[in-house]
Amino acid sequence: MSVSILHVNFSRAGGAGSVARTLWEEQLVQGHTSRFHSTIESDLRSHPFASPLHTAAAALDRYGVQAQGFHAPISLARDHLHDNTLPGLEDVDVLHLHGINGVITVASLAQKHPSLRIVWTLHDMNPFTGACHYSLGCQGFQTDCESCPAVRIPFRAAVSQNLARKRDAVSALTNLTVVTPSRWLADQAAASSVFNGHDIVVQPNPISPRFGFIDAGLEKTAGAQTFRAVVIAKNLDDPVKNVSAAVENFTAAFPESGSASLHLVGAGGASLVGANIHREGPLAQPEIAQLLALSDVLIVPSRAENSPLVIPEAASQGCASLVADVGGMPELINALGGGGVFSSPAELVAKLTAFAAQSPNHKKVLREKLVTSSQKVFSPRAVVAAYDKVYAR
Repeated sequence: MSVSILHVNFSRAGGAGSVARTLWEEQLVQGHTSRFHSTIESDLRSHPFASPLHTAAAALDRYGVQAQGFHAPISLARDHLHDNTLPGLEDVDVLHLHGINGVITVASLAQKHPSLRIVWTLHDMNPFTGACHYSLGCQGFQTDCESCPAVRIPFRAAVSQNLARKRDAVSALTNLTVVTPSRWLADQAAASSVFNGHDIVVQPNPISPRFGFIDAGLEKTAGAQTFRAVVIAKNLDDPVKNVSAAVENFTAAFPESGSASLHLVGAGGASLVGANIHREGPLAQPEIAQLLALSDVLIVPSRAENSPLVIPEAASQGCASLVADVGGMPELINALGGGGVFSSPAELVAKLTAFAAQSPNHKKVLREKLVTSSQKVFSPRAVVAAYDKVYAR
C-alpha cells in the first residue's frame, strides 16, 4: 500500500541527512509518495553562508555557550531559529522527523498538528536533553538538566527550560513513535524525562545505495602479507572521535612492521602522520568504498557514538571493524557477526595483532560473512520494508 511520507532534516548532508535521503529515495523506488524537506543542502561548516543566522547561532553555541572541556556538540541558541512551516502537511500520512534543530520545533507541531502521525528517528541524544547531543555520562536528562556540565553556568537555567519545553511538547503529541538505530539509544531515551513511557522502536539505519555492496566472493586485492587499517572521521582532530588513540595503539601494535599501514580519512590530522600512518584527506563515497575493500580493519575509537553508518558501510566492503565499547557500536558488531570491541588501549593493540595474524582463508570467510550480513540488515530495501511496519503501528 502506498504511503505519503515527508522526511524532515536540517541538512541533506551528514549522518542524519544521509539516512533521510536514502530512505526517501528507496521509498520512491518502492512506490511510496515520499518527499524530503531541509533548510540547507550541505553543512554549515563547509557552507557557512548557506544560512548565516544558523551559522551565527551554531558559533554562539560552540564558543559562547558551551563549557570548556565539554567536547560533544550542543544546540541551544540554534534551537531558537526555526521556520515552523512545512510544505503540504495536509497531504501527508506520515511526518518522519530526523535532525530538526533549526528547522522545526516539536512545540509548533504539538500546537498545530497534535494528532498527525509522526515517526521520529533519533540520531543522537539531543531530542531528549536540554542542549547536548551526547551527554558523555551525565544523566541530568533523566530529570531536569539543572546542573548541565555542557554549558557555562549562566546558561544552565536556559538548558533546563529548553528540556521542559521539549518534554511538554512531546507529551502533547498523540500519535508519535520514536525510532532509534541502537538499543543503547533506545534505553537512554526511555530513561529520559522527555520520552519516558513513549513508544520506542529499535530499527537500524540504511547504508546509502551510492555505497553499494561488493561481491561476497571478492578478496582483498592488496598483497597477502600486508595488513591495512583505516580510520574515518569528518574531522580527524575532533577530540570526541579520539583518532589520536587509534594512531598510538596502531603504532604500539606494529612498532617496526613495514607490512602494516594505517590510513586516516577526513579533514585535519596533519599532526598524526608518521611511519606507516598515511593521511588520505577527505574522500568521496566511491573512494572510501575502494579503500575499505582493500583494508582489513576499520578502527572506531570514539568517546561517544550512537550507531555510526561507517561500520556497516565497512562491512559492505568486507572490512571488519574494531570499535570502542561505547554507545550502540557493540550492537553493530553483534548484528554483523564479525569484528571486535575494545575497552582499553591494551585490548585494541591485542585485537589488531590478532587480526593481522589471521590466515588468508579465515579472512576470506569473515569478509564474505560481513558482506552478507550488512546486505541483509542494512540495505535500503530491507530498512524501508521495516519502516513500513513502523508507519503502520
